[in-house]
Amino acid sequence: MALGVFLPGQAQVVLKAQPVVEEPKGEAPKPAAPEKTDLKASWQTQKEARALTLSVPAPRGQIVDRNGIPFAQNRAASYLALVMPYMDGASDEQVTTFARTTIEKVNQALGKTWSLSDDKVLLHYKHRRWLPLVFSVEEGLNVEITPDMEEKLKPLLGTSVVLQPAYIRHYPQGATACHIVGYTGKTRPLPTGPIVDGDPVFEEMEGREGIETAFDSDLKGQAGLVNVLFSPDGKRLAEDVRRNPVPGRNVVLSIDYNFQKYAENALKKHTTSGAMVIMDVTNGDILAMASNPGFDLNEFVPGIRSKRYEELTKNPHLPLFPRSFRGEYPPASTFKIVTALGALDSGKVNAKTYYDCDTAMEIGNRVFRNWNKEGEGSMTVVTAIKRSCNTWFYRAALESGADFIANMALRLGFGERTGIPLKAEGEGFVQTNAWTLQHLNSKIQSGDLANMAIGQGRVLATPLQVCQCMAGLADGSRIPQPRLVLQVQDMADRVVMAYEPKDRKRIDLNPDHRQTVINGMVAVVNGSGGTGRAAGIKHAEIAGKTGTAQWKPTKDQNLAWFTGFLPAGKPKFAFAVVYEGEPGEDVSGGRKAAPIVSEVFTNIFEKAPADDPMLLAIKDVPKATVVEEEVVETPGDEVERAVPRPPPPPPERKGIGGFFRKLFGR
Repeated sequence: MALGVFLPGQAQVVLKAQPVVEEPKGEAPKPAAPEKTDLKASWQTQKEARALTLSVPAPRGQIVDRNGIPFAQNRAASYLALVMPYMDGASDEQVTTFARTTIEKVNQALGKTWSLSDDKVLLHYKHRRWLPLVFSVEEGLNVEITPDMEEKLKPLLGTSVVLQPAYIRHYPQGATACHIVGYTGKTRPLPTGPIVDGDPVFEEMEGREGIETAFDSDLKGQAGLVNVLFSPDGKRLAEDVRRNPVPGRNVVLSIDYNFQKYAENALKKHTTSGAMVIMDVTNGDILAMASNPGFDLNEFVPGIRSKRYEELTKNPHLPLFPRSFRGEYPPASTFKIVTALGALDSGKVNAKTYYDCDTAMEIGNRVFRNWNKEGEGSMTVVTAIKRSCNTWFYRAALESGADFIANMALRLGFGERTGIPLKAEGEGFVQTNAWTLQHLNSKIQSGDLANMAIGQGRVLATPLQVCQCMAGLADGSRIPQPRLVLQVQDMADRVVMAYEPKDRKRIDLNPDHRQTVINGMVAVVNGSGGTGRAAGIKHAEIAGKTGTAQWKPTKDQNLAWFTGFLPAGKPKFAFAVVYEGEPGEDVSGGRKAAPIVSEVFTNIFEKAPADDPMLLAIKDVPKATVVEEEVVETPGDEVERAVPRPPPPPPERKGIGGFFRKLFGR
């Protein structure tokens, strides 16, 4: 019998089981009468033989990018295992001595200090000695035997020391997209008691984070079953495959490996900690969702060492934390886009409404300041967006009322998860009058509304939510459902599940209001005195918005944002970047976040093939007319300072045959 094992990313391996030898037909020769001493051994051989039904875990499916570049695959690994012979009448000391002596020979050959406790050896000998007992273990993790180690062990491999094969996960791109892909861990320890039907022959793995856990049922496949007949000394006499393992399905992500890599490289170059998200406006595809710092997924294969895990968890920059979709930050001046749309919708503000851009504004008994210490005179919403004037937006929000601002934020997707299939996605938060009445027994106060107008106070968002908002603004009529997985395929490349593009919600922005806001965003990058000129690229016109905010005041730590879409005249890509400043670092969205956008999209345009369909779709888009007004042309360096307030109560969170030979052929 032969069974093919398909290792994703490798050729199909077909290995044959050993045939059962049949006696020739005709009159059989009479066997010689055995001596009495042999008779006892013969009966014991029959008594100690075992026919076992064992489960062989299936290889997990692959996780690949939209173009088939693999993020997660499988490979076969080998561990060293002890095979216990039957020892008639042996004492516990004899059994443990055999194990210690055998393992010591291996240690001498490899310079190792591997061992098994006496209790573990005796328990295995009593209940499971027909199966191999892995002993190449350090810190509770199996240690893979390399080809060099195997060469040194050749004289010892055979009856008592064998190479025990298993499938293990392999992440060919290392740390790339680590927070999206996730990693695996043991489903459960191998059994230690009496063998029962269906016991696995090696450890099964399950998803623990990211796509590995979200699509675990698709990725893990179906285990195979094999009947194996063993002699008392552990030799396989025969095997019968009852059910072939069915490899897991492949998960195809919306992520573009190149986009993801460009984003991660730029974050590593420009930030200590930060995140970037890029989304296709037309269909909601998440093309990049990067967080910095990250970690090498292969450190979790087959499991992570305790010391290394402690290093990762205690690292103050939190490399295990997926900032792009789990981090909740004050959105800073990027939220002024929401405030502008809400104010225009209220009818109290229009495209020709002028407010003075003063250095400060007194509201109640508190003073709310502008980032620019020089007054900039009277301006409309377009210039207020371009110059990111705080005091203009304080006035616009107070004139319009809290409901118009909060409702526009909810309309654009703030305050609720986007629905990507990753656990613990950040929900964000938007203060509303309803919430304030329930928790604070009042409506939103003027000071809190002024803070909210500039993306401070009781408003939080993930980079993914900010990017989603920009996708909605870029379209104008609807927010596309953010799509992280395109489809699930079986091993024959047949699509078994497809996730079609769909609308998340209708927003139907007023076309005139939308265009007014976009005019301001175009001026941010392309107009004189715009706060985000460092984001500009020569290949397309970017509409964007800077943001800089207090984040952790007690540590003097600020955030820098840049978000928007491009091309401004025919939007294809929406994006959001957040830069976490170090304590005491002087940051601004224009100086810290905007250059990341420029670098990433320059790489995308200059390194993509000429026939790339995404770039062909935006070829020769005409540039928008930049609306200019008389303003002071000072460098963009705004920092929105939140006015101190008491901390809010927490918001309510509504061919496997050859594989068998390796396993049993000894």
